[in-house]
Amino acid sequence: MTALNPVIGRFVGSVKEDWLDFMLAHIDPMLTVKRVLAKVVAITDETQDIKRFVLQPNKHWQGFQAGQFVSVRIMINGSFHERCYSLVSAPTDSVIELGIKRQPKGKVSNWMHDNLNIGDVIELGAVGGDFKLPETLPSKMLLIAGGSGVTPIYSLLVEALKRQPNADITVVYYVNTDRDLAFGNEMVELATKHRSLKLQYVLATSGDAGRFSHKQLADVCPDFTERHTYLCGPQGLMGAVTKVWAEQGISEKLTQEVFGLPAVDPNKPVNEMPITLRRSQQLLLNTKPTLLESAEAGGAKPAYGCRIGMCKTCSCTKVSGVVRDVITGAIDDQPNTQIRICVTEALSPVTLDI
Repeated sequence: MTALNPVIGRFVGSVKEDWLDFMLAHIDPMLTVKRVLAKVVAITDETQDIKRFVLQPNKHWQGFQAGQFVSVRIMINGSFHERCYSLVSAPTDSVIELGIKRQPKGKVSNWMHDNLNIGDVIELGAVGGDFKLPETLPSKMLLIAGGSGVTPIYSLLVEALKRQPNADITVVYYVNTDRDLAFGNEMVELATKHRSLKLQYVLATSGDAGRFSHKQLADVCPDFTERHTYLCGPQGLMGAVTKVWAEQGISEKLTQEVFGLPAVDPNKPVNEMPITLRRSQQLLLNTKPTLLESAEAGGAKPAYGCRIGMCKTCSCTKVSGVVRDVITGAIDDQPNTQIRICVTEALSPVTLDI
């Protein structure tokens, strides 16, 4: 590989990078000019619908911080599809690990569960996300996870204990049944090693005791108002937790990772108004909950990745118009701003630089 570097250096400026990558793949499928590729070295079943994929990235991998995600780019039936998945391995590991849940209608997650094999090579995109620990750990922490939202929570837990082995941490993990506990064995091992770590597994099959509420949380973590909390899970859980924290006046102590889009009210009318794609000179009609969906319904093919506002692949310039971010609720009425069309709804006629 070292001997090829001078060759790449001489020709990369005059040869298209994708063509050069194609030629290099005949020598070594992991060899590229710039793209990050990763070989699948292990696959295990974590739960009935979550698989753990262990990947060995090539030399272009730049690393990550605990709690962050990486975009995965997969070709399915001749088209590329991109999704973001949380990294659950330690940032210092030589391999990286993804915990991927099979989504009922998830094109990429289902393909990976059914078709990805050991020895296959996939492409990785950008690493991102602000769901990270501060340089100085809070004196007391509460980690709340729901379902597959445990993936970044587990990553934060491992990192926190690595940095401060006696850290005062409580984990509250909500799942449907004990068969749905991901990383359960690892967390029990951590609790055995680190006596300051307290684990609380909450099963939906336990009735009221298995559903989040102010009382339920106070029963398992009486001092939750004193702890800095990290939260990731389904929208219902996140909304309920956010409400309790607001009622207690401690919203500043809550850090959360958005894990999906808010549920769409099927009875909510969509404001039908024109959407102009300036560069492609297309005039469309807003008929769907987001600008991305409306553009696709009108026959346009804008770039996208995760479709939940994380990877920023769909980011573009809003030339004019009033829009709202469906995750944060923020309204943008200024010209020439950057928006993520996968999580943005139109409130007026909109012109996009696409």
